[in-house]
Amino acid sequence: MALQQMGVAPDIVNLAFGLLLGAIAVAIAIAFGLGGRDVAADQLRDWLSAFRHRQ
Repeated sequence: MALQQMGVAPDIVNLAFGLLLGAIAVAIAIAFGLGGRDVAADQLRDWLSAFRHRQ
């Protein structure tokens, strides 16, 4: 933000800030996805088991 106030390539600063936020969002999404994989697998097994017992 200080570089933007000084007028040093505001487009580059905005792009870098946006890419940084995007990278953080992707990292959080991947961590959440990998961390919840076991829970999702257990839930899917429960749903399939319930579905098979109904038939």
